Amino acid sequence: MDLKINKKDLVWGYFAQFFSIASGIIVLPVVLKLLNAEEVGLNYLMLTTGSLVTLFDFGFAPQFGRNITYIFSGSQKLLKEGVYENNTQQGVNYKLLFVMIQTAKFLYRRLSIFILVILLTFGTIYIYKITNGFTTIKNSLFIWLTYCISIYFNMYYAYYSSLLNGRGMVTEYRKSLVYSKIAYTVVALSLLFMNFGLISIVIANLLTPFVVKFFSHRYFFNKDLIKSLENYTATKKEKLELLSILWHNAKKLGLVYIGSFAITKIGMFIAGLYLSLNDVASYGLMVQLVSLIAVVSTTINTLYQPRISSLRVLNLKDDLLKEFSYTVVIFKILFLIGSILFIVLGNEMLVLLGSDTTLPNNLIVFLYCLVVFLETNHSLFSSFLVTNNEIPFVKATLVAGGIITLLSYVFLKFFDFGLISVIIVPLFVQLAYNNWKWPYEICKFFKISYYEFNKVGFLNLISHIKIIIKRPY
Repeated sequence: MDLKINKKDLVWGYFAQFFSIASGIIVLPVVLKLLNAEEVGLNYLMLTTGSLVTLFDFGFAPQFGRNITYIFSGSQKLLKEGVYENNTQQGVNYKLLFVMIQTAKFLYRRLSIFILVILLTFGTIYIYKITNGFTTIKNSLFIWLTYCISIYFNMYYAYYSSLLNGRGMVTEYRKSLVYSKIAYTVVALSLLFMNFGLISIVIANLLTPFVVKFFSHRYFFNKDLIKSLENYTATKKEKLELLSILWHNAKKLGLVYIGSFAITKIGMFIAGLYLSLNDVASYGLMVQLVSLIAVVSTTINTLYQPRISSLRVLNLKDDLLKEFSYTVVIFKILFLIGSILFIVLGNEMLVLLGSDTTLPNNLIVFLYCLVVFLETNHSLFSSFLVTNNEIPFVKATLVAGGIITLLSYVFLKFFDFGLISVIIVPLFVQLAYNNWKWPYEICKFFKISYYEFNKVGFLNLISHIKIIIKRPY
């Protein structure tokens, strides 16, 4: 089966991203207006702590998604390295699909419990320290415990993302996200205006995984699929055998995630120990808003991932180049436009909102936008390598992450450089290797220069625009 991205997928993909941002735009001003800087800072530190423990997923989520794509593309067996090319156009192996689904449930049930234990122990110690024994912010212990439970359920149902995206049901997954964001927005705003403070946000976060799970399950397990799977069983031995195949690359990807966390988020974690909650709130707000720009800019690449994986299986190299380069060029254009608007208008908008939290100075914001642009650009190229079930960048990511962690700690603990420490360190470390290495490797794979790669993507973009303009309405 050739998984294609149609107009409906793109419309829903962008609508989901738009609504995600819209819900943030609706909720964020109320948060900044009704919560003090210490509460905003704690919220960002909780989010960072939660993202740290979810690293214990250890790279299984994309592995499940990618291998489900292989199965729906006709792969009759899964390999530790490379892909089984479906040159004879074989159908879906439903026995293999059933075992894959049961393996995902088997794994995530255990991972979620393990993560909850980590949060309730080590996470609680960290939050206790930064809130001066849960005294800085009212109800901070209850807020933290509720957040822990929300992370548990988010991990427990995380495999639904892999199921839907792996099957190419991009629209359906995006719908689930939109519905969850609607629920989040309504609950968060209702509780905020009832003066529940930061508790409002964690209660809304607790609700969203149940909404996503409800709709995702209905979309994926339709009548035809249920009928195709109903006669199969999966033994524990089969699940463990499949896990061993997935683990071969998941462990590499998991190490990459650890390195990536150190590169992109360790600054927030360490800053919580050495800077005030006001500074953390300022930095966290900047990170959140620039991350939104990056998410919007890479939406089309995310939507095209099942298609790109399918083209790998079908060994259609020319189509791979056109479609992948197209998504990269769109990212660059959208991110540059978004960054310029953010730098120019960011603080002015916060002043109009009457926010107690402001952005750092323009130099820090500019440097951070540059860091995220370079990081996201090379991440798109390294993600392309993963579509061939190969992960050659483990060592480079871990080394970079280790250096960034060490230098961020040294700069924050022993020097009075403030927030700029957690920005210039990853900037120069990543420029030394990762920022240029992986784009170079992909261009070598396609046997073209980086300029030619971008030219192909740009011409493909122009072609799409011409088609839209000429289309009769």
